[in-house]
Amino acid sequence: MKKLTASVLAVVLTASFTVVSAQQDTLRTQEIEGVVVTALGIKREKKSIGYAAQEVKGETISEAGQSNALSALSGNVAGVQVTAPSSMGGSTRITMRGVSSIIGENRPLIIVDGVPLDNSNINDTNTQRGAGGRDYGDAAFDINPDDVESVTVLKGGPAAALYGSRASNGVIIYTTKQAKRGRTNIEYSSGIAFENIYIRPKLQNYYGGGSQLTLPTQVINGQTYNLNEYRMDESWGPRYDANLLYLPWYAFDQEEFPNDYLKPVPWVAPKHDVDSFFDTGITLTNNFAVAKSFERSNVRLSYTNTAITGIIPTSSIDRHNFAINANSELNDKLKVETGFNFVQTRGFNRPEQGYGDNSVAQKFYQWGQRQLDMSKLRDYKLANGQQRTWNRTAWNDPEPYYSDNPYWTIYENVTNDRRNRFYGFAGLTYNILPNLYATGKVYADMYSQDNDNRVAIGSQAVSGYSIFKRNFSEYNYEGRVHWNPEISDNWSLQTFVGVNRRNLKRSDLNGATRGGLIIPNFYNLKNSLNDPLATNSLFEKRVNSAFGSVSLGFKETVFVEATGRNDWFSTTKEDRFYPSITGSFVFSNLIDANWMSFGKLRAGWASVASDSDPYQLSNYSVQFTNFNGQPRYGLFTQNNNPDLKAELKETKEIGLEMNFLRNRVGFDVTYYDVNITDAILPLSVDPATGFNNNLINAGQITNKGVEAMVYVTPVKNENFSWTMNWNFAQNRNEIVKLYEGVSTYQLTNAPFRARLLAVEGQPYGAIYGFDFTYDANGNKIVGEDGLYVPTATVQNLGSTLPDYNMGLRNSLKYKNLALSFLFDMQKGGKYFSTTHMWGMYSGMLEETGFGGNREAGVILDGVLEDGTPNDIRITANEFGGMHYGGVDALNVFDASYIKLRDITLSYDLPKEMIGSLLEGVRISAFGRNLLAWNLDWKGMDPENTSYGSGNIQGLEGGSLPSTRQFGVNVNFKF
Repeated sequence: MKKLTASVLAVVLTASFTVVSAQQDTLRTQEIEGVVVTALGIKREKKSIGYAAQEVKGETISEAGQSNALSALSGNVAGVQVTAPSSMGGSTRITMRGVSSIIGENRPLIIVDGVPLDNSNINDTNTQRGAGGRDYGDAAFDINPDDVESVTVLKGGPAAALYGSRASNGVIIYTTKQAKRGRTNIEYSSGIAFENIYIRPKLQNYYGGGSQLTLPTQVINGQTYNLNEYRMDESWGPRYDANLLYLPWYAFDQEEFPNDYLKPVPWVAPKHDVDSFFDTGITLTNNFAVAKSFERSNVRLSYTNTAITGIIPTSSIDRHNFAINANSELNDKLKVETGFNFVQTRGFNRPEQGYGDNSVAQKFYQWGQRQLDMSKLRDYKLANGQQRTWNRTAWNDPEPYYSDNPYWTIYENVTNDRRNRFYGFAGLTYNILPNLYATGKVYADMYSQDNDNRVAIGSQAVSGYSIFKRNFSEYNYEGRVHWNPEISDNWSLQTFVGVNRRNLKRSDLNGATRGGLIIPNFYNLKNSLNDPLATNSLFEKRVNSAFGSVSLGFKETVFVEATGRNDWFSTTKEDRFYPSITGSFVFSNLIDANWMSFGKLRAGWASVASDSDPYQLSNYSVQFTNFNGQPRYGLFTQNNNPDLKAELKETKEIGLEMNFLRNRVGFDVTYYDVNITDAILPLSVDPATGFNNNLINAGQITNKGVEAMVYVTPVKNENFSWTMNWNFAQNRNEIVKLYEGVSTYQLTNAPFRARLLAVEGQPYGAIYGFDFTYDANGNKIVGEDGLYVPTATVQNLGSTLPDYNMGLRNSLKYKNLALSFLFDMQKGGKYFSTTHMWGMYSGMLEETGFGGNREAGVILDGVLEDGTPNDIRITANEFGGMHYGGVDALNVFDASYIKLRDITLSYDLPKEMIGSLLEGVRISAFGRNLLAWNLDWKGMDPENTSYGSGNIQGLEGGSLPSTRQFGVNVNFKF
């Protein structure tokens, strides 16, 4: 297993000290007397809060060329693990302080200007486990990075308890830009970014397709030709030889391609290999914003267009963001605030990933023939609409046997997705007395999503057409009364009470043809060979809440805060009360020391809960597909629980913040202990009961960990400054208990081999499969066949959870020039790779080429069962074949990485250059995911082993290459 050695870390640290950078530090806590946005959007002095909260400035998100405001947090926040695949518009997996629920939600709540934002992911289980499908991303993709003023991350229960059950996994609060009082601003920015493939499996370039080292022959029109094994999708064929001539797959279409008809070509490596299939992705971003301040009112309007074309030809996303924020003081007592956002997202042909019929990654890296030239494959269709594929059934039968032509896949088997979304708020604040005011707000989030998927007639798979439609709405009605009396010069008091009602409604509609399509290129459910199948569902949920908070301060030194919230759910039998208490002690106020600028000790405790999906308190009937025209009814396979309770999560944390030398050096360290009980679990039962599982409250999970942030400003003067920010997070997760007599729960399985489990006494997300068998000295045992001997039973091959994460940002500024760069690091965690398994099995990957000497075979490193060194030579085919059906550990890899996550170089043009019309002009160049080190398997980016943001992680089924971006941006301020 790869290890993050001290020497590697030293190289990174050394580089961080020697490279120049320049951008205002976005993570430091130097402004001790400043404020931070906390729960419910309430601004508090940083020194008064008794829990961990971290802020990221909007420039960090926008200037690094980010189109996804959620994935931009990767490496920037301690205690937050972000898995951000580089697939176009793909899902971003984000967790705080580990995994807390076995089957429930583990992602934090997303808040934008007070609006709880739905972050649903529509990827089904097959897609998430790597079994094929399109990654349509998360709904949080709709957040516009250019509108973000700041991001506050509330990491634990004490910080987020006021939000109730939905915030049991923490909260990410986005605050958008607003007009500044007394000013009028107009901004326009335009940027372009280029994206190229980076990390991908390396393919062998010595042997072509087939199953044997000689080519078959065939007499055609009286002449004998060498043929290729067209229907074979493996590359165990002959070694390349320019003198060996054969008839390629495209040599049999006389009428339309006469120049290729029955024309032998050399058996050589392709001039246009797999890499030439991919395009340079381009992202164009244009943003316009105007902010106007009046005497007692402020308004800001913005529009942003983000146009993305991906690395897969034909794939694209077009997003339009419209936003308006306005507030007005109608009189001395009454203030009105509003914020509205409209987002339109249009995606075309997002690439399929995983092990699926339309996954080009599967066809390029798992199964295929290495002599194929992409320039020839571009002619993928005849005039009559028939597909031309390399994977012919036979030389005289052009029907696809296993694989479509990749260009047929991207031009004919396409998808569309559309989402129109509105979210926003409106609120009134009324000053009853000088220190007593009431506020009422309505928050709304609603969208409609439409997807369709097409498989053309003539494809290897059954032709078809399917649609998916979702309508979602959530309204929150909230009222609060705040009382902040002036007690004395020494004492301060802030209190409020409030109520909230949350109404959620979601309706889904699915429709699909059956048996294939009748008329080519007519994509409608009516064109189904058999009666099409249609299903619809409706989900509604309500939560009523009451909450309050009391915060008491003494001499700006000691602060104590207590909060309470009660939620009445429609989804569980009982309501839940969530208390929290936090305290902070600013001990630097009592110490007269020039070397210490600030010191605070804080501690917090909270108990919060997390409810479940609706309709799990009773058993309901379901109508199955009709049989011979007769309706069929039955029950769901899950036996629901009328006594179902919300999962309970208790958090204890303690932290220390200190700053020295006039805030030139500082740190913030937190230790937390989280205990989750009453975990909701579908317990498997004997199907003879009529059910597959019973829904119960049973499990217990713990998370214990440390978060640390350190900043240093080695240099700071009138012209030059240099600041380093380092963050670190280590979490230890354990499934303490599942249920009496039950020690294992299967989350899912990879497409063919490994399984993902929750196992008592082990971290969540354990990958189980067959391991090597070792002798007493730790040597791998080899059997009589020369292959490794697998264990008799499946073993734990490692958890998908990492040991720790780190981020190191350098920010330097010299006059008008600024440079910032971020190293993002992960140690530990595992993933299972289907690409490696099948790529080795089929002779596609570089390791199976043996440097052009397959004929020599190989002797595996290990010992025989009698303890003597292994001396049995196996063939190259046997070597590749052992990666499937034997030792699964051969395809399990360490998920560690070190990445140069982003780098930004910006320059503010001097005032004398831009004249009086412009207030400022900034030119920025940026790069993202530029370099990666410490990869266990150099052919796979560990972050690209995720196809959704849910609990299924670490099962790679067929990933596209990861990418890196380069771009420039120009910002004009008027």
